[in-house]
Amino acid sequence: MSYMFEVCYRAPADLKKESALTQRVAALGGRLDFREETNGKMDSVCLTYEFDSYDSALKAANALREQGEHVEGPADYGG
Repeated sequence: MSYMFEVCYRAPADLKKESALTQRVAALGGRLDFREETNGKMDSVCLTYEFDSYDSALKAANALREQGEHVEGPADYGG
């Protein structure tokens, strides 16, 4: 079973920010699984990160929240 959370931020896309977030998440045991960018209908960019354990996902989500990021989850990734 795997776990995930989403980090969403207001468009436009900021690849430097995304790289920093992904590095931070990777250091906490996660990996970028999906990236959804604005397509004219959405005004945000959402990054989905996947983890092997709920504890790791929760720790990473809380760390990003402490930095002021908007994090939804963690939740079971439907496995």
